[in-house]
Amino acid sequence: MYANSPLTVASGNREATIQHRHRRVLLRYWGFSEQEAAGLLPGLPDFGGQLTWTIDAKAAPRSDFVIHLVDATRLSGVFGGARWNAMGPVEAMQRAFRRGASEVALVLGSTHHLPNRRQGCWILSGARSLATSLEILARTMIEPLLAAPEERPWSIHELAATNSLCVLSKEMGLDRDTLARRVVDAVRTALNFSYVSPARVVVAAEVHVMNEVTSLNPLMRERTRMFRRPPSALDLSAEVLVAYPWPALADLPSA
Repeated sequence: MYANSPLTVASGNREATIQHRHRRVLLRYWGFSEQEAAGLLPGLPDFGGQLTWTIDAKAAPRSDFVIHLVDATRLSGVFGGARWNAMGPVEAMQRAFRRGASEVALVLGSTHHLPNRRQGCWILSGARSLATSLEILARTMIEPLLAAPEERPWSIHELAATNSLCVLSKEMGLDRDTLARRVVDAVRTALNFSYVSPARVVVAAEVHVMNEVTSLNPLMRERTRMFRRPPSALDLSAEVLVAYPWPALADLPSA
């Protein structure tokens, strides 16, 4: 439904075809079995063959992005009494952040089960499945990079460079008008009723839905990053990522 074809543009008296570069995503898993991680791969979006997902860290060519799948409850226990056991992904994210790598962490469970002293971007899966959360992340942070790389959209590269805690949502509607209103409500809540002002709000939806969103609330265009997918009457979902600032290590207590 959302497959992207090569983009053809006019160049003088000839047409030039822009082939978008293929990208790879590595899933590193912490607190999951290899079988559990591998079971996610078949259902993840590939955007018309432009994106490949793998759990093989040694596969060639090297991956462009890394998403750490972290089961916080399994690692540190139901009551978080063994947080030291979650230092594996925390230290991996610190190393990635310091070398400027495009790596983020997707957390199943609560960050209360993780050490407070973290670096990089940590994303809460919430009550939804990991597969759904990965789809939302891909729609908001990777698909824009694949569809319009020349526009340099705010993408997973920029997200990975932030100290942030992110939440995800997926809005659905029976028609475009209903979906647009739900998106406006979700973004308005994030912008105006959060304990902390978001560092970034990103919305991905079909172009007509997004146009309706901006007509309902023109100011929203200034406060969010929007990715407009190609027209499709069947595309009645919207994905939202809200990034909240997380203190730098120097600002956090040692304990």
